Amino acid sequence: MLALVFIAMFSNATVGAVPLETDARALADTCIAEGESAALCECYAGFIADNTNDRELSALTVLTDPKHRGSLESALKALTAKGLTAGEIFSMAMKADALQDKAKARCEPDEE
Repeated sequence: MLALVFIAMFSNATVGAVPLETDARALADTCIAEGESAALCECYAGFIADNTNDRELSALTVLTDPKHRGSLESALKALTAKGLTAGEIFSMAMKADALQDKAKARCEPDEE
């Protein structure tokens, strides 16, 4: 559920010149599957990758996995199985919220 919030916050963008790494690509693909443009999704995924560490980015891909969408419990179990603590999960969610305006400014500059 947290990932859905995160992806929803970052669901509009412009194409980045650098190919996305695996986890960022997974975020972009999920966003695209939700009906957003590839350019927008790639911008947001690139921004997320640039502003999170590998552990946070990996956790976000778990959260955006369709099998965890309907169940916060399922998502939390998957994250704890990856070794994240409740504190790390909360911190990641807070960081995602804090990055929202910066991502929008980068990926949707004309809409401000």
